[in-house]
Order: sequence, then structure tokens, then C-alpha cells
Amino acid sequence: MEPSHLYWKFIYNLVIKENARVLDLSPDKKQIWLELENQKAVVRVAKVEHDWMQQLKADAERTKQMFSKVKKMIAGRNILFFNIYVSSYPPVDLYSSLAKHWEDEKRMRPYFLSKDPSEQIADRPDQVFKDLGVSTVWKPITEMSAEEHEMYAGYYRKEVQTQQKSMEKQDRSLLFFSKQRFIYVLLAAILLVFVWVEQSGGSTNILTLIEFGAKYNPAIMNGEWWRLFSSMFLHIGMFHLFMNSLALFYLGGAVERMYGTFRFIFIYFTAGLFGSLASFALNEQVSAGASGAIFGCFGALLYFGVIHKKLFFRTMGMNVLVILAINLMFGFVVPAVDNGAHIGGLIGGFAASATVHLPKHRFKGSQFVSLLVLPVLAGALLWYGLVNENKMESASMNVQLAQEYLQQDNIQEARTILNETLEMNDNALAYFVLGNSYLQENKFEEAISSYKNATSLDQELAQAYYNLSIAYMEIDELDEAESALQRAKSLNEQQQNDDMEIERIESLLEQQRD
Repeated sequence: MEPSHLYWKFIYNLVIKENARVLDLSPDKKQIWLELENQKAVVRVAKVEHDWMQQLKADAERTKQMFSKVKKMIAGRNILFFNIYVSSYPPVDLYSSLAKHWEDEKRMRPYFLSKDPSEQIADRPDQVFKDLGVSTVWKPITEMSAEEHEMYAGYYRKEVQTQQKSMEKQDRSLLFFSKQRFIYVLLAAILLVFVWVEQSGGSTNILTLIEFGAKYNPAIMNGEWWRLFSSMFLHIGMFHLFMNSLALFYLGGAVERMYGTFRFIFIYFTAGLFGSLASFALNEQVSAGASGAIFGCFGALLYFGVIHKKLFFRTMGMNVLVILAINLMFGFVVPAVDNGAHIGGLIGGFAASATVHLPKHRFKGSQFVSLLVLPVLAGALLWYGLVNENKMESASMNVQLAQEYLQQDNIQEARTILNETLEMNDNALAYFVLGNSYLQENKFEEAISSYKNATSLDQELAQAYYNLSIAYMEIDELDEAESALQRAKSLNEQQQNDDMEIERIESLLEQQRD
């Protein structure tokens, strides 16, 4: 019996009769890795010709390392491993070496199948099948000519390779159901909007972002619900645009290929809506970007992993999980990142994927449940956003908006925002910017009053003392001006702040005294 005949017949029985999946086949066809899903086992079959066990020990160690990598591909626990060698004759010192070398590694003990059934120290195929836990009955190979052995080996090899190609084709049909189409439309729209915003005031200008539809809670509360969608097309700065576009191209493209264009559109905008609703419910800051929808693509990939776990981990699984974990941790660590939108988009994308399910799959009852869950979750986020007063008005956000209005010489709008903020709660920065608005109109008494309120609330606010000294100088109260300036100078040295021209104001104060 030729070893090639035994080798391919053994593999044929596992692949064709037991539906074992080919994980890897070496270019020379002398080594194959199989997965027996029902038995939760990995089988490596190798055709070798070695006389001594020493020659196989190095191979066994390399095989152990390879098995560690294979386990990550199939993402399972307690995976059994069978290392099977097929050769003309087993190594002559096989029996004496087995007990020593593999005494503590029983799961890694190699099996040896020999062409000579009379070899007492070789393993029998039927016994190996029994250890593998498969039900296939091994039919012994009868005596035949070398040509017949070669003919049968060729037949089994062809059948195994045909089965392998069939499984690969099935996998490709799941991963590449559709072509990428809508993803290019999305990317083009996002880029065009970014150029438009840049030409209209700048993508980093908060007022411009609000004007173009960024998520701004007070406006949403006043009925501008369209912001929940329009904010998905806005980005804050070139880096934000580049990173989100890159992520959208790869993640969104993968989702569109797997789910098809129409399912992708539903998943993308549902996830984006959930991201915006979560941001509305949990975050008071003005926000923009496609991040929620992008995390929805992560959710879609995770749903694919739930339905096709084996294929998911053989292809993209670990990469998706690692990148997702890094992004979520980054969101928790960096305060500026709207992690609420990310998590909301992730949940929305998963639920939307469960609703539309994968193409060419039978309808599942869980789809109907997901269809009911989607509006319930969206309604819960909206309700919480409406009742969560802690996030509706942010003093720091309002102060930032007021500063933007002051830079545009819209003093009245800035002052309105600041007064509304101060009606809710005293805030040092709000009083400081309010003082700046009065100083800008040469209303020095009002400015002094505002600056004094700011310094009483925050005695470390150096810029308020600095501006207060300027206001006092304008009304010729030089002693108060000098006192405020010295306080600003002291704080400036402690805080190492270079924004204030202390020496210039000191010089002006001396000139005014003279």
C-alpha cells in the first residue's frame, strides 16, 4: 500500500464523510489542517518519511506553535488536537520515545499510520477514527498494484480539493454578496459637505457647525430633529474627516458587501440615528461626525459573527474585536470623544442587522423581535434625553458659544446666552466673558462688576484680574487697577501663562500716574 493512497483516503473520509473543513493545505500537498466542528477538534495530517523520532521532534514543536495560531482562527475553548503522520514505516524508535517525550503532553501525542498493516507499533486508521470521535467506518485498503494505488490516491485528492473549493466558494458568497456602491456615495457626500462648511466659516467653528446641522441639544429641543441625521455628514477638522472616512471605507465597505446595498443603507442610518440619540441623551456638547454610524458597522460585523462564528473568526474576527476594544477604551479615556454616540451606534447597528438579517438566509423569529425592539430603544433614548436636565445646558458649552459670538461682534447674542447661563447657576467663566462683552462696548462699570463676580467665584482666574485692571484704568481708578494687575502677575507666574502682556500694562499704568 502506497502512503499517498493511505494519506488521501484518510483525509477523504474526514472531509467528505465527516464534513471536516480544510483550514490549510500546504503547496506540496503533504500537510493539511482540518477542523472537525462537531467534535471541536483540529486534525493535522502530514505525509512524512523519517527513520528516527529525533527527526520528528522539531516538527512536533513547530506544530504546537502552529496549533496555537489555528485556535485563534476558530475561537473555541477546549479544542482537541490530533497530529497524524502517514509514512511508509514509522520511526524505528517510536515505541521507546513515545513514553518519554509525550508523557506530559498526551493531547499532543502523534499518531502514525503506516502502509504496512502488520506494523505493531503503528496506529490503525479505525482506532484513530474512534479517538477522533467520528462515526465513519474505515474500510481497509486491499492489495493492489502501484498504478491502482496512484489512481485511487488521485481520485481522493481530487474529491478533497473539489470539496475545499466548494466550501471556499460558499464562504466567499457570504463575505462578498454584493458590490460596494452606496459607500462611495456616502464618502462623496461627506467630502462635499466638508468643503462647503470649510468655505462657509470653517469646520472647527462651533457656530458654523451649528448652522450646518451639528447635534446641538437646545436646537433639537426646539424641534430641529433633523439634526440627528444632518450631524452624521459633518466633521470637525481634516483629521476627523480623514479618520472617519478611512474607517467608513473599510468597515462600511465590508458591511455593504456582506449585507447588500439596501440592507447597508438601513443599518447605516439606523446606527447613525441611535448614535445621535445617545449623544443627545448623554452629552451636552455640540457634536458632529459619522462615528455613530461607523460603530454601527462594527455592530453589523458582530451580528455576522453571531450567525457565522466559525467564518467570522477564520477571517476578520480577532481584528474586529481588537480594533473595537481599542476604540471603546480610547473613548472612555479621552473626554473629548463622544463615547455615548459610539456605544449607541454599536447597539443600533447590531439591532438593525438583526432586523434585516443576512441575505439568502431564512426568516428568523428574532427578526420580528428586533423590529419591535428598535423603536423601543430609540424612544427610550429620546425620552431620557428630554428628561435628563444635567446634559441640556452646559455652562462651559454656552461660554464657548458666547466667545464665538463675541469674535463675530455679535455682542447681543453672546450676552443673551451668558445671562441665561447665569440665571441657572453662577459661573466664573460666564461672568468673565460677560465682562469682556461690556469691555468691548466700553461699558467699564458693568465690566468691572462682572470681573469682580468672576474673581469671587474663582480666585485663580488670572485673565479676569488682568482684564479687571484694564477696566479700572479706563475709569482712572489706578490703585484698584494696580492691585488687580499685581494679582494677575502673581497668578501668571504660578501658572506660566504667556497670554497676558503684564509689562505693557504696567508701563501704561505708570504713564497714567505721571
